[in-house]
Amino acid sequence: MPTIGIEVVDAAVTVVRDGARLASSPGIALLEPAGVVVGEAAAAAARLRPVLASDRFWSDLAQDALAGPPDRQMSHADLAYAHLAELWRATARDGDAAAFAVPGSMRVQQVGLLLGIARAAGIPVAGVVDSAIAACAGLAARASVLHLDVQLHQTVLTELQGATVLRRRRVEIAPRAGLKPMYSAWAQLVSEAMVRRTRFDPLHQAASEQQLYQRLPAWLGELAGRDSLDVAIETEAGSFGATLRREQFTLAAEAWYAQISELVRGGRRADESATLVISARAASLPALGERLASLPGLELQSLTDTAAAASAAARADEIGPGEPPALVTALARSHPVAGGDRRREVAASATHIVHQGRAYAIDDRPLVIGLGPGDGRRIALGGAGDGISRAHCTLMRRAGRAVISDHSRYGTFVNGERVEGESGLGPGDRLRVGTPGVVFELVAVG
Repeated sequence: MPTIGIEVVDAAVTVVRDGARLASSPGIALLEPAGVVVGEAAAAAARLRPVLASDRFWSDLAQDALAGPPDRQMSHADLAYAHLAELWRATARDGDAAAFAVPGSMRVQQVGLLLGIARAAGIPVAGVVDSAIAACAGLAARASVLHLDVQLHQTVLTELQGATVLRRRRVEIAPRAGLKPMYSAWAQLVSEAMVRRTRFDPLHQAASEQQLYQRLPAWLGELAGRDSLDVAIETEAGSFGATLRREQFTLAAEAWYAQISELVRGGRRADESATLVISARAASLPALGERLASLPGLELQSLTDTAAAASAAARADEIGPGEPPALVTALARSHPVAGGDRRREVAASATHIVHQGRAYAIDDRPLVIGLGPGDGRRIALGGAGDGISRAHCTLMRRAGRAVISDHSRYGTFVNGERVEGESGLGPGDRLRVGTPGVVFELVAVG
């Protein structure tokens, strides 16, 4: 079944097929009397009819009814349905399925609601994956990765870790550092510059305000390689323009840039270097990337605007299918970090692992722990509960020492510390697979 990738973020829903963008539709809806207008059409009129505009239906996805006439009450879920259904009709072919990439800020119940909306819209779901994991698992980066995305209403930082399997560790949010307040500050900056030069205020009329906001993204893109920028607004009375410097834009956004910098600074662990990966939205903001690159212990990489959706589609077999689909927060890295696994060294090596009173020898033949029967040597944990994979981890003796390799999505722990790739095992160690999981004892037989 062909798969297309769909990244859902409040700023825009991006649809990708075979790595190419099919649509990037703004997360805006207009509640017109004749019906709901969404995406590009809504964005093109949001400043003309602001009282009808809604742009929080993805960030605040819920089924609670919005304020409005009793005969036309709608919820954010209804607006999300209208947006997603229209995009699917415009981009999908017969037999397509969708692999969704969603931000770490989306709560579990919201992911469930998204999947329900997809089913109601007739969209077969191939899987759902954290967008930071999807975008970063294919990068050549350090074992520790920070993914930063500036969304419409907030900035989200996702900490990722793993040399061979990249896993989501935690998600931090700067709730007021979003594109919307920054765009408002920059629109005011442009307006004041035009008033000083021409006495024309583009924010005084709805039509010129709409034009200003629609041109802002292109102006910001031009600032990437320039120190100054000429801006202009076209009206029936003529063209009105002004010249602004790059530093004027950065100063206008200083309050939000400071929050974002502090978010990144606090997300990096003091004892390790990391790769900071920023979304295309974050990279488009004047001088933000340069500011973040100057933070100690970080190397900076920028993503394309299709990275998460394209990866979700390409890795559909890894993230699904499932019924119901489960949110995937770990993927194998395309470029494992050489020497990046944190290997735990022990003074003496274990010889056996004990489970339910039985000792299993750790030798040069792999011993697999996991659910269900299988070929070869195995400790089968049938009926052990959630959090354990079919082939969860493998123990074996290598170069005279007992080691364990983790293959799971849920985690393998030695003395409470999660195994990253591979770890040594000594007598007296306690091994736990899954959460809450099953616990084993490691012993040495003389």
